[in-house]
Amino acid sequence: NSINIAAGLLFYLFAAPLTNKLGRRTTSFLFDFAAWTIPMLLWAMARSYVWFLFATISNAEVRIIYVSWNLLLSEDANEAQRPVIFGYINAIGSLGGITTLAGGLLIQKYGVVPAMRGLFWAGAASISALFIIRYIYSRETRVGEFMMAKTKGKSLLLLVGRQLPGALQAMKEPFFRRMTGIYFIGNAILSIDFFRVLYLKDVKALSPLTVSLLPALGAVLSFIVFFVILPRRRGQKDKKSLAFAFLACMVAQLLFILMPRGSVAASILVFPALQASVALFQTFRDTVFMNGTAAELKSDRFSLIQILMMFFSIPVGWLAGLLYSLGPHLPFIAASALYLAGFLLARSIQRLGGTA
Repeated sequence: NSINIAAGLLFYLFAAPLTNKLGRRTTSFLFDFAAWTIPMLLWAMARSYVWFLFATISNAEVRIIYVSWNLLLSEDANEAQRPVIFGYINAIGSLGGITTLAGGLLIQKYGVVPAMRGLFWAGAASISALFIIRYIYSRETRVGEFMMAKTKGKSLLLLVGRQLPGALQAMKEPFFRRMTGIYFIGNAILSIDFFRVLYLKDVKALSPLTVSLLPALGAVLSFIVFFVILPRRRGQKDKKSLAFAFLACMVAQLLFILMPRGSVAASILVFPALQASVALFQTFRDTVFMNGTAAELKSDRFSLIQILMMFFSIPVGWLAGLLYSLGPHLPFIAASALYLAGFLLARSIQRLGGTA
């Protein structure tokens, strides 16, 4: 994990220059194979630690795609369309809860190593086909074409070096500083989430079957939120919706802590609500950032905010582990406090003004 983080920070430095020089579409296509297909093949064939090491480094290139893919999806969209786009992304991402359940059943039947090798082989083939189809049917954004022309003939290292003055300017802006805090909170919560399964089993005394079912139920609720509830809130300001999402996350997190031990019914009500609330927060976080950032600055600023988020989050995993060892409730109490801080940051962004 430490190697992945270190490599990820390096790749983030090249994310915006590569995205601007090659274009959002081509960058996504090339590095999708580097970050997903190649690691899956390495994991499928792994025979020693070295295989996993190279797979981890290759997978860290996903940081480049995270910048190029988000821009490819949202850059040509208007402000009203962006929450819908990011909502679809998070709704589809929530389907991981269903695939996790299916993967667990395969592991139970065939064993860990054979099942995982088969899943990685199948994943490499299917995801490669997806990349090719997506490249055929996608088009470069207007801003992407402009940035490709602007960076033509300039060396990649020169473009990397030019990010420093822009980074210093960004840190002077109240909107960017607040959004950095919000992205950090989101990443810190992910680190705490690694202990959620242990907590459900050890503290809440839920069976492995129940624990494996909860992400799938969360996926169903996320779909309901994004395709039924969210369309009815389109008249709401995105900054206001971001604050509301943080509030929903905080309430769901507190209910998660207070769930009665061994209560399957409570877990079925609370866990999916928390998962859907987090997906809602992620949707409006990205929407507010993209709507509040000038078109020609989006790639540099989005890459920078990911670097800062990742850097500040390095000690969080260790701290979450320490808190869990001191008391299993403590990481999730900390998560509740982080959601409260996110709510206050979102409200302060509302007071900055703007249309989002």
